[in-house]
Amino acid sequence: MLRIVAALAALAAATASPMWEKVSRAPKFETIDFTVATPISNAEGLQAAFDAVSNPGSSKYGMFMTKAEINEMTATPGWMKNEVLTWLQSHGHSCSARSDSIKCRGSVGAVEKMLSARMHTYQHKKSGDLVHQLDGSYTFPASMEGKIDFVSGLQGFPAEHLGRARKVGAGEQFTVPETLVSTYNLQGAKGSSSITQAAAEFQGYPAYAQDDLTTFIQQTAIPTFSIAKKIGPFNGNEPQPESTLDVQYLGAVGGGNTNWYWTEQGWMFEFAQDLMNAGESGTPDIISMSYGWDEEDQCQISPSAPPCAGGGVAGSKAFVTRVNSEFAKVGLNGITLAASSGDSGAHGRTDPMCQNPVTSPAYPAASPNVLAVGATQFSAASIKTGGSSPFCKSNTCKMGGDEIVCSTKTGALIVSGGGFSNVASTPSYQSSQVSAYISGSGVPAAGDFNATGRGYPDVAALGHSYYIQLNGEAMAVDGTSCSAPVFSGVLGLLAAKKGGKLGHVAPLLYKIYEADNSAFNDVTQGDNFCTESSCDCTTGFKATKGWDATTGLGTPNFPKLAAGMAKVLNL
Repeated sequence: MLRIVAALAALAAATASPMWEKVSRAPKFETIDFTVATPISNAEGLQAAFDAVSNPGSSKYGMFMTKAEINEMTATPGWMKNEVLTWLQSHGHSCSARSDSIKCRGSVGAVEKMLSARMHTYQHKKSGDLVHQLDGSYTFPASMEGKIDFVSGLQGFPAEHLGRARKVGAGEQFTVPETLVSTYNLQGAKGSSSITQAAAEFQGYPAYAQDDLTTFIQQTAIPTFSIAKKIGPFNGNEPQPESTLDVQYLGAVGGGNTNWYWTEQGWMFEFAQDLMNAGESGTPDIISMSYGWDEEDQCQISPSAPPCAGGGVAGSKAFVTRVNSEFAKVGLNGITLAASSGDSGAHGRTDPMCQNPVTSPAYPAASPNVLAVGATQFSAASIKTGGSSPFCKSNTCKMGGDEIVCSTKTGALIVSGGGFSNVASTPSYQSSQVSAYISGSGVPAAGDFNATGRGYPDVAALGHSYYIQLNGEAMAVDGTSCSAPVFSGVLGLLAAKKGGKLGHVAPLLYKIYEADNSAFNDVTQGDNFCTESSCDCTTGFKATKGWDATTGLGTPNFPKLAAGMAKVLNL
């Protein structure tokens, strides 16, 4: 049975999606969902309030606002939103208005008529999934000029989950929960059922199997845990490696916390909007996101269409700026967002053969309003093995070693993403660390990166050869998709120690680093010049002492991290 996957704005470009093939005009009667972004009010006030509650040095630190208060602050003027709503409904769409967006459902034929456009159906060559998307330019009437930022849900192919899963090979040395406990000094760390942590999955219907989770818990000898709440579509009969990895390691590291599972059929704009419209008790405290794509291709549609084409609709830069504001809303509500930094080095998956010396930042990791997590691995000569779990008694498990940047040149399947945003400027919370880094020898030529941009990642964790249990068998996974749920689990433990939400946690972590840099294991060896496909790249970023654009501040040393938090926050 073929599955229809929602067409999404801000995802992989058709030019970078050889697995999708145009098959036909989209059926006019087919029903599709889309979201119209209307302008935010008081964007400067939103950012100021977000910065204040996120900065440990502010008198307003941790004084998070309710969703209702935030939505009222940023609401599109009523008259403007009503005009857009009336226009949408005049084309036969069923719509509901939010504070600064309008969610709609309508037919392909009605959308084509409304936008003077054509939609085509594309099929994935491997999975057979279908996606309906706009093909070519589209227009809005002059009466809508300035009243619509963009329309999301009608264009773009689903972006890939970061990470590479593979069958277990001979001589495999695994990263398991015991590895993480030993390396990051998590012995005795305890979560709290009052802290909720969630794995977020995007685009389609990713799922995990309960049988696999049960086996994983037994094989790794970790305390049992379950998923207390699932949000969005879920089919446990079709487990996927990405969601399986996220669930198994978020729960393993953040032991004792309450686990949720969130499936978002849209992309980052829809996700942030859904979070802010879920009610005060309808969202988790910490969210791990293992997805991303080129920051400058967030609105790319197809080879025949300009980015975010037609009617004055925002380009990628404006789209990213708007979503950064959406993330600020989420953080102002006290929710922590952690994102993988990317798996294809400084150049990303849009330049796999490094044909352009200019580096390509990944999004959402490049947003200053999320915590970006890079990947490390142990240097081969330093690896210590062992472990007492059932899995480690019958397999070789890594118990420690010297961490270096995760890269294909050192045996991994991925390369830790990192670099500098071309949209967001360097936030004040990392300005001193970034300034020190770019004044050194670890960066490429000035024209090949934006030295005034937000630098990422912020932190890192191991990202090589993770054991997961999938469809009844052991598999190995590489990726910053391993690192993000692991660090999110660490954040869950910190939140439990604090006794409440962390909100946007990056400013706190930089303050802890400034108070005691031993709270992080500094990674000083390696670089992210390579991509997953090539090591012939001549530009990228090098690991150095202190913060760098490969592994950020470093990997966690939990006791020192917790002590540093207590010191900075006077707990």
